[in-house]
Amino acid sequence: MTSTNFCRLAGLIVSLFSIVAKGDSKKNVVLMISDNQSWFDVGCYGNEVVKTPSLDEFAKTGVRFEQAFATTASCGPSRAVMYTGLLTHSNGQYAHPHREHNQEIRPDVTTVFEMVKGNGYRTGLIGKDHIRPMEKYPIDFKPRGSSRDVVKMSKLADLFILDKDSSPFFLVVSFSDPHPTSILGVAWGVPEAKDGYEPVAYDTKSIKVPSFLPDNEHVREGIAGYYQQISRMDFGVGEVMKSLGKSGHMEDTLVIFIADHGTSEPGAMGTHYEPGVRVPFLVKKPGLKTPGMVNKALVAFTDLTPTILDWTGTKFDGYPLHGRSILPILENPNPEGWDGALLSHIGHDVFAHYPMRTLRGRRYKLIWNILWRAEYPLPIDTVQRRTWVENRESGSKMLGLRTIDQFLHRPQLEFYDLESDPWESKNLADSDDPSLQKIKAEMVEEMVSRLEKQGDSWLRKYHPLRAGQ
Repeated sequence: MTSTNFCRLAGLIVSLFSIVAKGDSKKNVVLMISDNQSWFDVGCYGNEVVKTPSLDEFAKTGVRFEQAFATTASCGPSRAVMYTGLLTHSNGQYAHPHREHNQEIRPDVTTVFEMVKGNGYRTGLIGKDHIRPMEKYPIDFKPRGSSRDVVKMSKLADLFILDKDSSPFFLVVSFSDPHPTSILGVAWGVPEAKDGYEPVAYDTKSIKVPSFLPDNEHVREGIAGYYQQISRMDFGVGEVMKSLGKSGHMEDTLVIFIADHGTSEPGAMGTHYEPGVRVPFLVKKPGLKTPGMVNKALVAFTDLTPTILDWTGTKFDGYPLHGRSILPILENPNPEGWDGALLSHIGHDVFAHYPMRTLRGRRYKLIWNILWRAEYPLPIDTVQRRTWVENRESGSKMLGLRTIDQFLHRPQLEFYDLESDPWESKNLADSDDPSLQKIKAEMVEEMVSRLEKQGDSWLRKYHPLRAGQ
């Protein structure tokens, strides 16, 4: 072989190696989001009634996080946290962005769409957005269409995934199920078959009403319709997974499934109680050594952006993010240092301003109600729906295990032992047990320390140990 030919061959090998190396370093991401679904409303999380075969299969082949948290139980603000890696008090989208609510992220905040776009990724969002301003979200593929038409959504995902553009991609598939379809009557449900999807029927007698809600026929009817929408969303998840499989991208794509927050029922939406903020969180990564594993790390939506940056090799040094990548601990079932989640809420809508900060530990949970002297304002979505309206009209003094007075008039601090009181009905903040007071004091100190490091501007006026203004 001549030296010239040898050099050409060596150059070709180097070029091929560079292409392979570049391809290996450019990995895809698909983030799928359901709308208003608590963690206990999925088969793989122990619900024996709701039918979620796609998510159950996802959990068998991926990793299921046992305790995962939306940092605010409100659609728009929750998505802003997902897409910025910053808690609500820092990203600026304090409530919903649409219509009269008119909220949006701050101009100095960078979204994950901007971050990966700068790393050569093409971006897509199919379905519900609830984000503003759109110039902060450079999205290449954002087709119009119903975010409840899961068959069409999966076809659009197929179109995006199979695009001739060889650039790596970041795709969000955001379903509107199981968010209620109205404020009237049952409010939930899938009335008829459409475009290849046959709705699942649920018998109200089989429904197990969670303890934070009243148990009556109308609540059961609502949950049955809610389950119908969960099953429809689950079908859409399965179709997107099929698209990844047939395209060959299952081998180079990180797939994450979450709900934006918990169910729309009172005691969940717009609160920091478990049914509002604890959500399903499933991850499927190519090359998993222990598929089907349950991970006990406490993770939150602030960890999503750092995880996406880690997987895609995207650098961002603009400012510190509030979470961290879950990839290093993905296959460690009980990692050290993942024992708490910090949550932050400002308001669901312009009619429901009620700032809260919460530190969720493995066993204990501390909620700081910043405007605790004010009556808790239910989100507009909840206050007009049948569960709340009928419960109030009945004259009942209870909402599940809580009194109505407990629910509407909250103290400055709420402190719960989730091991003995999983539905948070017994506030231990004023307990005379010295050991509990010590734990509470330590959690207050940790919460304030973390908020100070984040520059939470509410601390300029308020403090969990002062009576406030």
